Amino acid sequence: MRYKAEAHTDKGIKKSINQDALLIKQAKSRKTGHICMACLCDGMGGLSCGEVASSTFIDRMDKWFRHELPAALERENVTTQLDDDYTNKADYWNQIELQWNEIAQRTNIELAKFGKENGIKLGTTVAAVIVIDGVFMTMSVGDSRIYIIRKDELEQISHDHSYVQKEIDEGRMTIEEAAESEKKSVLLQCIGASNVVKPDFKRGRLNEGDCAFICSDGLWRKVLPSEIVQKAQNKKGLKELTELAKQRGETDNISGLIVSIK
Repeated sequence: MRYKAEAHTDKGIKKSINQDALLIKQAKSRKTGHICMACLCDGMGGLSCGEVASSTFIDRMDKWFRHELPAALERENVTTQLDDDYTNKADYWNQIELQWNEIAQRTNIELAKFGKENGIKLGTTVAAVIVIDGVFMTMSVGDSRIYIIRKDELEQISHDHSYVQKEIDEGRMTIEEAAESEKKSVLLQCIGASNVVKPDFKRGRLNEGDCAFICSDGLWRKVLPSEIVQKAQNKKGLKELTELAKQRGETDNISGLIVSIK
């Protein structure tokens, strides 16, 4: 099973630098076959501080993929039944989740320390996907999103760690009100700027024709779910979605990643 991965990022119509950072890695394991990982980080902070935060996390995930993932994949096989009624025949998933959580915790502490020492506040969202033998795992912190495109349907896998999402969840705000709220960019979790970070993890399966779509809030705020389904997997689809967001006045950096089965 092989994977196709694409990426596109744009600083947008207003900002002078791009504080988003993206990573795509692919490899082949003797035990598991082809592997694909994609990670997107949306940095926040004045001047280049957001860029420092996002690139720091991306660099750490790159190092993990090259040096720690191989050891995790060599763990002795066991059989574990997943909730989605299919069998995951390796215990490496639990190991990967533990390692990713540790990366989030340690990077949160390191960025907070860096910020305190330099009198600045910085942070980054994280949206990451790894696919091994058709099974995927996601990790998310903040409001960068992860979707699965399956046929003509778009399923949001991640859940925003934001003030407006909490208000929606508790019935105090509608989706329409959230889109217009002055607090729509206020995050409840952010790597580097939160005392406590609790990443969300999800697992599932990608079938032939399915696609994992990862994007920063600069993209999903201005495009419709139907437009993502229609355009994402087309040639230059990510660029078309980015241009749509810019035409509609998006002022933030705009980034997207796609992982699909060939």
